[in-house]
Amino acid sequence: MKYVDASAILRVLFPEPGPSVPLAASERVVSSQLIEVETFRAVDRERLLGHLDDTETAIKRKELADLLAMLHLAPIDAVVIERAKSSFAVNVRALDAIHVATAEVLVTEAGNEPLEFWTHDERQALAALSRGLTVLGASPDKAAPPPVPEEEDVDASPD
Repeated sequence: MKYVDASAILRVLFPEPGPSVPLAASERVVSSQLIEVETFRAVDRERLLGHLDDTETAIKRKELADLLAMLHLAPIDAVVIERAKSSFAVNVRALDAIHVATAEVLVTEAGNEPLEFWTHDERQALAALSRGLTVLGASPDKAAPPPVPEEEDVDASPD
């Protein structure tokens, strides 16, 4: 099973260098209903920024609808909200918490079937990794805060 967030779907819609989630009809690809709002807003944002004309926008919206039709979308229900509200080991944004919580709920419902969590958002990757999910697409190590240097043994007394 593959869980995709908005950044993973947008990487397919607007190709960029780097890994892209392989979408095969034979695989179960899942996400949160949240992805519909996030991705359609992203297409409109590209239009408003002048990166897409009317024709390109219409084509991208159709391509996006076709991509989203391939996904099994999980509702944002009370179980997801409770999990998203729970404490994370790292700083996490609200929408990222909903995606990670949805993936966790889907794993549980699928009897702990292996899940690949696809994202290109490094902070979200770190949040998913902190919850034990297998993350693909992003480098969560880039989202980690810099290590705190070890304190040097400083002798405060003058020589």
